[in-house]
Amino acid sequence: MCGIAGYIGGRNVSNVLFNMLKRLEYRGYDSAGVAIVDKEGLFVVKNKGRVEEIEGEMLRTCDRTKIHSSLGMGHCRWATHGVPSKKNAHPHTDCKEEFVVVHNGIIENYKHLKQELIGKGHKFESETDTEVIPHLIEEFYTGDFEAAFIEAIKKLKGSFAIAAITPTEADKILITRKESPLIVGLGKNENFVASDIPAVLPETKRVIILQDFDYGIIRKNSVVIKDLKTGAQVERETQIIEWDIREAEKAGYKHFMLKEIFEEPYAAKNALKGVKEIKEVAKKLAHFKRIYFVACGTAAYAGLIGKYLLERFGISSEAVMASEFRYSTANTLYEDCAVITISQSGETADTIACAREAKRRNSRVVSVVNVVGSTLTRLSDDNVYIYAGPEIAVASTKAYIGQLVSLTLLSLFLAKERGKINDESVEEILSDLKEIPDKIGQILSDEREIRKLAENLADKNIFFYIGRRLNYPTALEGALKIKEISYVHAEAYPAGELKHGPLALLEEGVPVVAISPNDDLASKMESNIEEAKARNATVLLVSEGGDLNIPAVNPLLSPILCIVPLHLFAYYISVSKGIDPDRPRNLAKSVTVE
Repeated sequence: MCGIAGYIGGRNVSNVLFNMLKRLEYRGYDSAGVAIVDKEGLFVVKNKGRVEEIEGEMLRTCDRTKIHSSLGMGHCRWATHGVPSKKNAHPHTDCKEEFVVVHNGIIENYKHLKQELIGKGHKFESETDTEVIPHLIEEFYTGDFEAAFIEAIKKLKGSFAIAAITPTEADKILITRKESPLIVGLGKNENFVASDIPAVLPETKRVIILQDFDYGIIRKNSVVIKDLKTGAQVERETQIIEWDIREAEKAGYKHFMLKEIFEEPYAAKNALKGVKEIKEVAKKLAHFKRIYFVACGTAAYAGLIGKYLLERFGISSEAVMASEFRYSTANTLYEDCAVITISQSGETADTIACAREAKRRNSRVVSVVNVVGSTLTRLSDDNVYIYAGPEIAVASTKAYIGQLVSLTLLSLFLAKERGKINDESVEEILSDLKEIPDKIGQILSDEREIRKLAENLADKNIFFYIGRRLNYPTALEGALKIKEISYVHAEAYPAGELKHGPLALLEEGVPVVAISPNDDLASKMESNIEEAKARNATVLLVSEGGDLNIPAVNPLLSPILCIVPLHLFAYYISVSKGIDPDRPRNLAKSVTVE
């Protein structure tokens, strides 16, 4: 959604903040800003543009950046309320510029609060919902920053992660969260505040993950976490992050997305480490009458593959978009239902809402997640971790591979528990799964050929993706990737649906990406491909020996391989068009608002 960075310690705060924001820019990159407290008071610089542009503006315009200040915070924005502009960029201040705030989330009652504050003489500069927060602090302030902060937060409805500072009490950062992620990085004589772990990895691997309705008083030598509702101090576990900082950096690749595509073999291998825990989860799920896969975006397509896998084993299940599930399918939940939620970040707002609704209706919640300690993991009865490591590019690639491997294992063991598959077949599929990382590597070794295909088709404005059964979701994911990062129109269909309407759009030169592994539906796919060729479409075949070649694979595992060349294909279409694939327009990595 948006990126929050905060620092208190002994170093030059502007350098620390801008480095943190650069590592958070995947969360929002339409505007950015920092607020710094030094001996002259409060200084704010912000504008529309990327973090490095705002850093350059600050260095050009203000000698105060050279002052060894020790307190500040920053923000990179993905617009929700108000267009990207200087006035709408964070941080935001009150009328007297005594309090400054950065915020991620949506304040649902901001219009009402804004009218109340205007009636009391407050003047607003922006169109954002965030600006009501510093004005509320100003309104409640009687000499105690913490007390005013608490009263202001209690007036808010919606989701938020908030950090606030003031020159009058320059020894602290105040923070709080509700339904939006916020962490504290623990240093030596310094501490950090951030929306996500990669921001603090170069500085510390010791973090505290705030829970809903926590608020914190962050000083250079102490961190105190309290309950927003009661004011009582609470203990939160310090977690040690095992990620290496190199995992969150480009490591010589031009883009994070390319690096993460080339990490897909490792994502598959790491997901296989979860076999033991997945077996235990499958034992618990075996007794539930109804199983739902619930997710958003790319993760939703992983869930759809999970549904198809269970159905191949004769187990009924449903896959529903999280943004729709909570308003419709959730009404059918009861105690014999299990809801499997899927999210790379574990902070996806719609998916979290579904998990809460499922819990309210006494259904079991299992989450397939990458980020340990995220909101979704704390809500769930059981968690399956994919262990993909940090994923920075907005368009998910390696996490999708991890999700597919984990869901394949879960489906396999659940089928075994239900007596739908014997031990010998299980071992055979597990053996095939262990070969998947190397086979992904073989696909990636054809990078140059895939790049050539992409470059030859980069001027096309419409693409069709077709697949059947397990690889219909692969078509959906392939089409989504090219839409996300190349800004071209792409449609995905079950291949048999071409003749029910979409054929009307096919004409000479229109690319049709046909996903056809060597399975029992290959002949059906061949007929659909011929339908496209008869309309003079340009067909790209994803298959063994196809234009986008994959190694021979067990058909049950084909979605894990078939998507790999499509990820590379979308990446090189984007690069050929001169687009930054890491930061697609209008999108953010983790959608923490509904």
